[in-house]
Amino acid sequence: MNRLLVLGVNVVVVSVLLVVYGILLGDSGLVGIGFSASLLGGVLVAYSTTPRDPSVVALLNYSNILVDAVTSTLEDLDLLESQVCSIKRGGVTLLVYSRTPCPLEVDPGVGFAGGSPYLAIPTTRLSTLVESASSSESTSSLLERSLAAVLVDELSACRSIRVEEEADQYRVYITGLADVFKQYLERPLDPYTLLVLAVSSEALPATYIRLVERKIARDSILLVLRAEKSGAGS
Repeated sequence: MNRLLVLGVNVVVVSVLLVVYGILLGDSGLVGIGFSASLLGGVLVAYSTTPRDPSVVALLNYSNILVDAVTSTLEDLDLLESQVCSIKRGGVTLLVYSRTPCPLEVDPGVGFAGGSPYLAIPTTRLSTLVESASSSESTSSLLERSLAAVLVDELSACRSIRVEEEADQYRVYITGLADVFKQYLERPLDPYTLLVLAVSSEALPATYIRLVERKIARDSILLVLRAEKSGAGS
């Protein structure tokens, strides 16, 4: 299936969730964002039939929608200082914001788990791009190759990626950031964090991947991930 088509469908799904949540809160601004996002999602679906490769443009549009919508929703839920993790649930990967380390029993959208509200954002599965491991390859090498296939080769979102492994933690160094995405680095959601968590969930043998640290420099970003195989993190 065309990746842009999948992206457009995901945008529509997220926008519908935002509209429903906005209606429940009586927040007309959030409802407006949801409707606007649904229109752009429709445009992406239609654009997916054209004979071109607009990967970077699609990711930029996707980021614009998510940054605005997610920031507004996180403010309403008092989750701007929340923890972030990614889990595989059914046929999608969910990026989950919550005050608890990583609630596993969540559905796409907004809900409550572990005594905290959460926001779970469905992301496009990247199985066709995630690399297969060889029998002698370390998980850090596999993750590095998979991330490079998506962020460097497919999207040209950065110049290079390096992964270091220590116990159950992975330090992901991303350098040579694309200028168009640097504007999102100080926001609650940025395309680098989203993509690294999504790819890590598919590449690593873990129940969920939790972001434990994020450091931003002028032309680079460091993401420290913890891979957990069962239960909620601590």
